[in-house]
Amino acid sequence: MLLVSVRAECDNFAIMTRRALQALLLFSLALLTACEKKEPATTPREGEAAVPGTELELLPDDPGEGGWETETWSAAIQTQLNRIKSALLDGNIELALAGVEAEGCQSTRLVPKNKQQFGDRVARLPADTKDVPAESFTQALVELRELFSQSPRHASAKIVGISPAVNGKADTRVAFQIDAAGIQVNSQWNCRWQKEDSNWKLESIRLATYEEVRVPAGAFADATESAAGRDATFREQFYRSQDHWMARIEMRMGIDISGWQGLAIADIDGDGLEDIYVSQPGGLPNRLYRHRPDGTLEDVSAKAGVDWLDTTHGSLFADLDNDGDPDLLVGAADGIIVMENHGDLQFEVVATKLLPAGLAYSIAAADIDQDCDLDFFVCGYTPRAGVSRHHVFAHPVPFHDANNGGRNALFRNDGDWRFTDVTRATGMEEKNTRFSYAATWEDYDLDGDLDLYLANDFGRNSLYLNDFSQSGRVRFTDVAEEAGVVDIAPGMSACWGDYNNDGHADLYVGNMFSSAGNRIAVQPEFLAGADAETRGEFLRHAGGNSLFKNTGDGKFADVGKQLGVSGGRWAWSSKFADLDNDGWQDIVVANGFITQEDTGDL
Repeated sequence: MLLVSVRAECDNFAIMTRRALQALLLFSLALLTACEKKEPATTPREGEAAVPGTELELLPDDPGEGGWETETWSAAIQTQLNRIKSALLDGNIELALAGVEAEGCQSTRLVPKNKQQFGDRVARLPADTKDVPAESFTQALVELRELFSQSPRHASAKIVGISPAVNGKADTRVAFQIDAAGIQVNSQWNCRWQKEDSNWKLESIRLATYEEVRVPAGAFADATESAAGRDATFREQFYRSQDHWMARIEMRMGIDISGWQGLAIADIDGDGLEDIYVSQPGGLPNRLYRHRPDGTLEDVSAKAGVDWLDTTHGSLFADLDNDGDPDLLVGAADGIIVMENHGDLQFEVVATKLLPAGLAYSIAAADIDQDCDLDFFVCGYTPRAGVSRHHVFAHPVPFHDANNGGRNALFRNDGDWRFTDVTRATGMEEKNTRFSYAATWEDYDLDGDLDLYLANDFGRNSLYLNDFSQSGRVRFTDVAEEAGVVDIAPGMSACWGDYNNDGHADLYVGNMFSSAGNRIAVQPEFLAGADAETRGEFLRHAGGNSLFKNTGDGKFADVGKQLGVSGGRWAWSSKFADLDNDGWQDIVVANGFITQEDTGDL
């Protein structure tokens, strides 16, 4: 995680704990009315000298600062959960539990005796299952570990809910995950703790939810090293940390090294193999890697003329001139660069004066007017440099329902490499300043034209209905409210797919899940003067991903929690794909954040 020194004064309640601030990151910005920032701090690699002025400054760890007792308790209980986690990983369960259990600790079985099977890979706890007591908490953990034929590799135990202590007892909801080769267990535990002196000890634990997923050995393998490890540019740039470059590239000179760049993938040379274009922060060249027949990657950026040094967040391959090969759209800091693919790894700049008011974070292409050429939509997350540039984090106002982001833009393809900004003319200017991250096209209502769903980081999401098939002109109307897909959570990505094979396009939205946000937003001290609706929106903001089922009548139902696909952690990109060729679409979610020493805080 990138640590930033933060001081806050809050209108509605006392200062939030520093641990919560560090874990919540963007969520905590809602609480700020004044803040001061330090330059990003870094830690040198082993054997590498620190750059003067970039040494890491750790904040004092006082989760109870400002009167947040529940966070003090949460921090102490998390220490006990870490011991339980270590016991499962190490196998020394009985020894590790000394000092964790209260006298007479009661536990249900943490692996259900009767599992509801879904195919041969997924098993879950049936909804009507009654608690089955275990002989002891130790025995419950032993049974859990015996699921794994190999030693578990990773485990996570996060407190996602905590109640105020009554008579020295506190209840917590714990999201637990553990995995080994070929198997992963995801579950939730309801735990009651009792305070003994300065320690919290486990009085009881009950299995609330359980999911067991088995994947055949060798189904997926990390091919990064074998594919790219021999390429010098890949080793020199992508094997180095964010901290390495932030200590060497000067942000105050207008170079944005804050991250969240994207990829574009296409077969640029017609050899049947997909190639990769990597957008990079300012000061580092964008990279085009050609996919060789032997499975390795070759850097052809300079040869192709696509190694731009400008800050680039989003890029896209699209055949804009209908000649059968993919051209390249680059979302640079100062506008969209359009490059024609001439073949033989040669790209030529054919248009540059496309200047949306927002900094392009992503681009999505579609034929919106059925004239057989591709138009494209640009997500303008924040105003471009010289207007209101941000480094690392945006400054949404109001936090959970912002309307001060960059403006998106829709460009119509008029042929001969001419593009016209038709944002206002087509109705896309409506609700157009909401920190947009991603857009995705689909004819969700099956009327023959393409509609657009827009995932916004801080503002409510939009679903733009295209009226072309009815009226003969392109006119978009935001129908998210009527359709039931507003999704006020922080939208990072969105994708369409028919997960239930009913012929209607369903919608999956990648958002942020914050365990600290879920703990804090339900406490009475949080936004004490706000109405219930506003408090509920803040809680939803930290609640995770959404799966909207298309009911076929122009409306959607959020079934994400019901189907167990909402907990995508700090989710970024998401995609429907049939990974096992069984005829049903699965969901892939890329998640994580900039990580430093405490890798468990998200």
